[in-house]
Amino acid sequence: MNRTLGALVRLAIGVGLLVFLLVRVDLKQAWATLSATHPAWLAAAVVAQLGSKTCWLLRWRALLGAAECRVPPGALARLILVGLFFNNFLPSSVGGDVMRALGLTRYGATRATAAASVLGDRVIGILALAIMAVAGGAVGAFFWPGQGPWGVAVGFAALVVGLVVAVGRPEVFRALTGFRGLPEAVSRKMKRVLDSLSLLAERRRILLVAILFSLGLAACSAVFHWSVGRAVEIQVPLVSYFVIVPTVMLFAALPITFNGLGVRELGLVGFLGAQGVPQEEAAVFAALAFVVPLTFAVAGGVVFLAQGRSNGRREPREAMQ
Repeated sequence: MNRTLGALVRLAIGVGLLVFLLVRVDLKQAWATLSATHPAWLAAAVVAQLGSKTCWLLRWRALLGAAECRVPPGALARLILVGLFFNNFLPSSVGGDVMRALGLTRYGATRATAAASVLGDRVIGILALAIMAVAGGAVGAFFWPGQGPWGVAVGFAALVVGLVVAVGRPEVFRALTGFRGLPEAVSRKMKRVLDSLSLLAERRRILLVAILFSLGLAACSAVFHWSVGRAVEIQVPLVSYFVIVPTVMLFAALPITFNGLGVRELGLVGFLGAQGVPQEEAAVFAALAFVVPLTFAVAGGVVFLAQGRSNGRREPREAMQ
């Protein structure tokens, strides 16, 4: 009951934020802006999305390599798409992570290794966003001091960097393995995951490679949003997106709404508004920035259904043999 109530509250907050945004927008003007969208820039945005997904795949593959778990790139790509589907179409922002971890076990990874790789993948992604927000916010504060809440962005992102660096140390994971107070079966499973995370945290070279790929992912995401902005004729410099996007994504990662719904859109509109962009253009931008990546999530749903049908055909054949 408490879980259901929490889900309803998060849904209500997300919908409420979207309604708050919509009532402040001239829908006729927004439609005119959408009708004048430049397809070539949207195509460039899709290419940037492909680049970000490639960086994500390479980052995850590097982390799995630290545990000597070799998974074909094609399989990782399918798992990423399936994860995006569950993140976007289920009332949870971690459902996709669970599906990715479960999918890894089909390729020989232990559950502990799979869970540790997915958790490490998410944490390193957050760390890279925070690093980029700190750097971008500092640049923005220097060159465009009155065009955005740069100080807030830098402060929040720096706090995230500090927390991730402090918690993500091998000795912290080793200390947590001695925690008592949970059922023995749960404690054993947690110990295996923490041991895997400790091993991962000790591989500094691999972590550095993963962070570099993660920074590449964040950069592609900034280029994606810039391309969407150009598609609706928003004349905001590219460098601004290197702080706008990671800062908004960090706030959207907080468990306030489903998958950051509403928080993400309101944050993008607010940041662009601080740079003089009309609300109608900013709202269309936020809508397109949500819809375009959704195509990858839909592709993940197709992959998931295709895998289910393939498994369904395989099981009867195996039963007959």
